[in-house]
Amino acid sequence: MVTNDESAAEKPEAQSPANGEPPAEELEAVSASNGEPPADEPDAEPAEPTVTASRMEAMAARAWKPFIAIGFAIVLISFGVGLRASFTAGDYYAVDKVTREAAGMGSDLAGKKAWIESTKVWLPTFKFLGVGMLLGGVSLLLAIILTTLRDGGRESQKALGVEVRLMEPPMTAKVFPWLMGLGMMLLIAAFAIGIVVARLSFDYWDHSIVDNLDPATKGLLKDLRAINTVTLWLEPFKFVGMALMLTSIGLALATVARALRWQTDRIQEMLS
Repeated sequence: MVTNDESAAEKPEAQSPANGEPPAEELEAVSASNGEPPADEPDAEPAEPTVTASRMEAMAARAWKPFIAIGFAIVLISFGVGLRASFTAGDYYAVDKVTREAAGMGSDLAGKKAWIESTKVWLPTFKFLGVGMLLGGVSLLLAIILTTLRDGGRESQKALGVEVRLMEPPMTAKVFPWLMGLGMMLLIAAFAIGIVVARLSFDYWDHSIVDNLDPATKGLLKDLRAINTVTLWLEPFKFVGMALMLTSIGLALATVARALRWQTDRIQEMLS
């Protein structure tokens, strides 16, 4: 017959340790509830470097589609205006020269001549603005491609469990957005100047050639000088803006090529 003392000796002791500390299981549960790893688990790996989208990247993601859409619309509108100008020129030059040159200010013929000459001033700047918008959309799209390459490389390295390393942004990546913005500002400025000069040109040509323009007064001569002077430097000014847009695209492509080359080297390094 087993006595009570023997039964108590066979049972495992359930009381706390003599020093009063809770059991190890309770310590692990408390540590887990606090978000800390248990004492017997290895230390967590160091945090991976993270990259947040900058304001410029967010702007590029939102704006590249509107840039391309607006640019294409401007090119189509320019084509329509050019067609109308050609029809107007056909009607104007269908009249004999004596009648055309004798048409007075405010007449239909003088108005047609004024509209044709003013359109010659502002329409090229408008077309350049449309093409610049298209190139700006391409430049923004290249910026998105660069962001995708960076984020994809980071996620791939994290998935493989290796140290995450990202390419240091080269100078081309820092310069091409500013060149694109400067080129767009120049094209917008050229269009605004073209509108002002076109208005001046319309007012000048809305006169009788025989009665007013040939024996030009001081005011008309001043307008003619301003029209020809600004038109001469406005033409290369547009090309400066366009050159900046094309240069920004070239630098963006150079950055993409460098990023692809860097990622290829990184993959070879991980595999080796």
